[in-house]
Amino acid sequence: MKKYFIPFVAVILMMGISCKKECNTPPPPPPVSLDDARSVLLKDVIAERLPSPYFHFTYDNKKYVTQINFASGFSIYNVEYEKKRVKKMTNINNNNSILYSYSNDQVSEINEFSGSTGNKNFSYRFSYNTNNQLIQVRWFDFSTNSNGDLYKTSELTYQMDGNLATIDHLHGVSPGQLGLSKRDVFSDYDTKTNVDDFYLLEDFFDTFLFLPQVKFQKNNPQKQRITGVDTDYDIVYTYEYQNNLPVKRTGIVTKTRGSGTGEPIQIFNHYNYY
Repeated sequence: MKKYFIPFVAVILMMGISCKKECNTPPPPPPVSLDDARSVLLKDVIAERLPSPYFHFTYDNKKYVTQINFASGFSIYNVEYEKKRVKKMTNINNNNSILYSYSNDQVSEINEFSGSTGNKNFSYRFSYNTNNQLIQVRWFDFSTNSNGDLYKTSELTYQMDGNLATIDHLHGVSPGQLGLSKRDVFSDYDTKTNVDDFYLLEDFFDTFLFLPQVKFQKNNPQKQRITGVDTDYDIVYTYEYQNNLPVKRTGIVTKTRGSGTGEPIQIFNHYNYY
């Protein structure tokens, strides 16, 4: 079960009885009005003090992502398409199948099936506002309940310019009850292109949810505040660019509440492109 998590702060500072095998059938084909090919061919995200590269992307000659390698092989996903949209990912480390369903041109649900039993293990469900911005993701675990147990939710708000304002991360605190574990607040965006907003939702052990049409941050935040249950952090970012794309991000992390407050810590991300 994925009812444990590594908080985002820890990551930066370190840098069922559900469905029989025959239920593992493809969902209806995706819509055709959008195209999941990438305009920016990000190759690597290298995060200090984390497995390197933290993300590595492989593309075909039409600029579609064909493989995603997370945390230096911790998870490796092969990506398949239908009508220019992602229809399936396969985690080659455990052979789990991750199948996409669409509604109104947006990913509405992703279901993950065990590579060993064929049973549905997890379901990820998405809600959008009238501007087609992702505003909620819910994670369900089917290992002990055929109806699924909700164990995690992320709720998102946006600024008027379309950039992400806040994410509230809620995790299970008791059976059937979620509690706020962390809030991320982003501000002071620059005007350059963002390339690394795609993993803001996931905890380290989560299945990576590849959503090519979802854009949380068009630009790069220069400030982030993290409010947790017992600790708070402020982060100030600076960026180095080439051709309007970030090649390095430097973060100054200051703990503002909780034990162990003290001198700021410097962290780095590096970005490579094809």
